[in-house]
Amino acid sequence: MGVGRRAPHRVRAAYAHALEAIPLPVRAISAPVEEALTVLGTAEIGGRTVQFGTTIAAPRLWVAFADAIPPVFGYLSGLVTSQPQLHLTTEAHRDWTGQADHTDTLIGHGLAVWHEAQRWCEG
Repeated sequence: MGVGRRAPHRVRAAYAHALEAIPLPVRAISAPVEEALTVLGTAEIGGRTVQFGTTIAAPRLWVAFADAIPPVFGYLSGLVTSQPQLHLTTEAHRDWTGQADHTDTLIGHGLAVWHEAQRWCEG
């Protein structure tokens, strides 16, 4: 279901904003194994410990739970632009990412971890 091109501008803008808040499911990319994840930072989000990390084999900023199996549930893209997005690699945690402001908080913490890692590498 969508909003037609003849809908009022406010309705189309609200619909586009709602779509941006939904994490994008990605089925073609397999998440790395837990042992290979180099954790760059952690955050407490929605009562759970979330890890942000990367691997040599799959250079992305991966998002994982410390206490879940499988631990990696997605990755962040667009970190060098002003439009970062969360992509889910498993459907198991879709409900959790959709609750409250979990997606926005994940993106915010991931962006902070990414910028800190950049500063460390450049310094």
